[in-house]
Amino acid sequence: MKNLPIEEFLLEEFSVNEQATQQTLPEKEQTKETEEALPNIDEIYQKAFNEGYEKAKNESELDCEQKLSNLKNQYDTKLLNLNNELKQSLQLIDARFNETKETIKNLENDIINIAIEISQKIIEKEIQNPETLKNLIRKTLSFAKSDKVKLKLNAQQAKLIESEFKNIEIIGDPDLEIGTIIVEEDSNIIDASINTKLEELKRSLINES
Repeated sequence: MKNLPIEEFLLEEFSVNEQATQQTLPEKEQTKETEEALPNIDEIYQKAFNEGYEKAKNESELDCEQKLSNLKNQYDTKLLNLNNELKQSLQLIDARFNETKETIKNLENDIINIAIEISQKIIEKEIQNPETLKNLIRKTLSFAKSDKVKLKLNAQQAKLIESEFKNIEIIGDPDLEIGTIIVEEDSNIIDASINTKLEELKRSLINES
C-alpha cells in the first residue's frame, strides 16, 4: 500500500467531501421541494369539513324551507276546509233556525185560530143571553157621539132587546150573523160585532207573533 504525502491526502479528502456535498445538496433541495409540493393534511381536512358543512347547511336550509312550505300549505288547506265546513254549518244552522221559526210561527197561528174559534163559540153562546147582549149594546152606545143613532142586529136578537132600547131605531136583519152589533150615526159607524172584534184580535195576535 502506497502512503501518500499529507498534502495529497488532504487534497484528495477535500475533493471527496466536496463531491459528497454536491451530491447531497440536490437531494436536500429536491426533498424540500417535494415537502413544499405536498399539501398540509390539516388544511385538507379543514377544507373538506368546511365544504361539507356548507353543503350540509345549504341542503338543510333548503330541506327546512321545503318542509315549512309544505306545512304552511297543509295548514292553509286545513284552514280553508275548516272555514268551508264552518260556513256550511252556519248555513245549516240558519236554515234549521228559520225552519223552526217558521214552524213555531205556524203553530202559533194555528193556536191563535183555534183560540179564536173557541172564543167565538163561547161568545156566541153567551150572547144568546139577553142580559149579556144588552150589556154589549150599552157599552157600544157609550161610544156614540149622538143620541140619534141606528142599531143593527140579527133579527132574532133584535126581538130580545127592543123593549130595552125604545128611544133608538132598531133594525133587525135576518141576514146578519148572531152577535152582530152595528151602531150608525150621521158621520160615524161603530162595529162592535163579535166576529169583527175577534178578527181584530186575531190580526193583532198574528202580527205580534
